[in-house]
Amino acid sequence: MSRFLKVQMVVLGLCAAADAYDEVVVFPKEKGVKIDRFFYDFKSPSAPWKFTQKGWAKTLLEEYGFNGIRTSIYGTGSKPAHPEPGVVLEEYYQGETKGLKLARKIRPNTIIFASKKLDNTQSFPDWTKGAKGVIPEKYAILVADYLEYMKGEGLEVDVLAIDNERRFNEGNIMPETHRDVVLELRRLTAERGLRMPKVVGHEDYAVGRHKWMETFDSLQSDTMDIFGAHYYPRARLLEKLKSDLAYAGDREKWHTELHWDSHGDPKATNDSMETAVCSFLALWDCVDQGMNGLMWWDFSPKKNRRNHLMHAASVPLVNAWPLKVIDPDGAETVDLNQLHTRAFLQGDTLTIYAINHDSAKEWKDLRFKLATGRIAGKIEGRQWSDGGPAEGNVGTIKPFMRGSFRVNLAPGTISVFSLNIKP
Repeated sequence: MSRFLKVQMVVLGLCAAADAYDEVVVFPKEKGVKIDRFFYDFKSPSAPWKFTQKGWAKTLLEEYGFNGIRTSIYGTGSKPAHPEPGVVLEEYYQGETKGLKLARKIRPNTIIFASKKLDNTQSFPDWTKGAKGVIPEKYAILVADYLEYMKGEGLEVDVLAIDNERRFNEGNIMPETHRDVVLELRRLTAERGLRMPKVVGHEDYAVGRHKWMETFDSLQSDTMDIFGAHYYPRARLLEKLKSDLAYAGDREKWHTELHWDSHGDPKATNDSMETAVCSFLALWDCVDQGMNGLMWWDFSPKKNRRNHLMHAASVPLVNAWPLKVIDPDGAETVDLNQLHTRAFLQGDTLTIYAINHDSAKEWKDLRFKLATGRIAGKIEGRQWSDGGPAEGNVGTIKPFMRGSFRVNLAPGTISVFSLNIKP
């Protein structure tokens, strides 16, 4: 049992004067936007193959409750699956279609989200583009060909992204072009007897670039059903995210490519604690702002600390409600070294997170309290630190006065507490 849990057991009986301590208060009745879309990403390295190995698909779709797959539309320089209009070379899609058929077998209502694959200046075939980027009427043919091919495989596409990180491709799909591609695709799908998917946009590398959403909003077009954003730890442009989301209005709002990487120390590895902290905070920025759909780049089975922490950060959020939380350092997430806390309610299971990245500060006997309701049974705690095991240090905590518990948060730690609550 870890030190933070051992100390908890000792101090429980000594804490009658609860208001003498700083507190973390969770409000189970004050809910944000439910996270009801959680995808596994076939576009990340070897993901379609990994999905079919060692029960990983069942773990994701049955045990974890993921309800969607993001998959690739090719026609790139490295995978020229669409060499001319009306032609689809199916060998480039066999890995994806195999995985998608398995997903639909395990979970028949799995959402298929098809997204254009990025390949820098060879992201689109030559026949679909001119001097200024893609030609809407021609690029729409490629997408319609893809949808028709997928229908022939028994895999109708539910959601479609016609662009991906415009900063790194040659398509130059600005708002007017985006609208025109979708309008032409609607015509083609009706003509071919295909179902028109819902459209996600615009998915650039960073939010707020070139006022894309503001310009699209001014078109007053109905050609975007879901707002999709890429928002990375190394570019946490929170005010621009808020602006884009405001222009998105009442559409569903998805983060369509979460990344696990650091914005601080350039020497930080993907397995470092700083990288984990940066990634947690970028994720929380999105759910704080009401984004209901999430998917990670390179979400893999548990092996190293990165994998264990990604699972801990993600699985309790599937079909969960973000809850209001207050803590001694406030809700601001700019300073990595402040205390950062969040809570998510999944059925009657409450997961509370606490990050103390400050290498010089220990939060001693910190009280976590429910504003309403009570804790049913014991609390499972798990804490990660540099030098600790990949799976974290694990132990159980007995609640204090049925609605609270106390722990020590050592310097440089990420802690996750799981408990059942009753009204």
